[in-house]
Amino acid sequence: MKTRLLLLLLLAPPLHAAPGDDDLLKFVRDRSQAERVTPKPFDMKPLVAQRCNIDGVIAEKEHGGSLFHVFTNEPATLPIFDPWGKFPEGSLVLKEKIDRESGKPSLFTGMLKREAGYWPESGDWEFFTVDAAATKIAERGKLKRCASCHDDYEKSDHITRMGYIRPVQLSGGWIILHSSRAEAYGEKLHYEEQENKNTLGFWVNPGDWASWDFEVQRPGTYAIHIWQGCGTGSGDSEVEIKCADQSSRFKVEETGHFQNFKERVIGKVTFAKAGAQTLEVRPVSKPGLAVMDLRQVVLVPVKQ
Repeated sequence: MKTRLLLLLLLAPPLHAAPGDDDLLKFVRDRSQAERVTPKPFDMKPLVAQRCNIDGVIAEKEHGGSLFHVFTNEPATLPIFDPWGKFPEGSLVLKEKIDRESGKPSLFTGMLKREAGYWPESGDWEFFTVDAAATKIAERGKLKRCASCHDDYEKSDHITRMGYIRPVQLSGGWIILHSSRAEAYGEKLHYEEQENKNTLGFWVNPGDWASWDFEVQRPGTYAIHIWQGCGTGSGDSEVEIKCADQSSRFKVEETGHFQNFKERVIGKVTFAKAGAQTLEVRPVSKPGLAVMDLRQVVLVPVKQ
């Protein structure tokens, strides 16, 4: 019995190891290859700027103040746009602190989602800080100083999102339009903010519709991905998506429950030039109880 158990242990796959210091430094240095979720530098709140440092000493003031950019790896990209987003193990969120006067990085701080049970009080996040030149990890681990800034954001898996999450085109090309950022028009349709819903819902009036305004930075053709849910017996509503003087129509699929969301690719849209755009979602018909619930729309560049 002991021999068999030893053999099973030897043949078992190794546990997934957390990234080492070199891996984290490479992510910081190669951040231009990651997803930058902030289209432009955002103002850092004064208190955050004072506390956000390596040595833990709160600065009396910051000359000229600070700005910041936020970068994510692929697992963290969609969750960061979701108010209730849960980040899978391996997610990386990196903040680049920028000196307002010089425009150069002054510090990097990051969060790495670790395995379940690593630090439950702080959402199992590991925190780390990196010097401005991205040459060394100054500190990493269960950094209470860093965690204290995120303790009030348990709802959003301890990610602050500090007002910078909005409909934008990411540096990698995706355009993420979450239901929480939609404009709803009509009698009943609205964003339902409860965690178990987190969707454009109560779409019982076919005259109600929703839209998002955003800026296109990279002209080209994009596939339209939607996350839709629909209860049994309410399928087959016809819906039209309008954007850039183009239209795509689809039939809503039943998913067993309105909050059981299914990702679907329902068409394409081409942007001939950069600039402001609006995407609208309008029902054409509603044979059932409601049109659908809509969690998000994501426009994904089509590789030529």
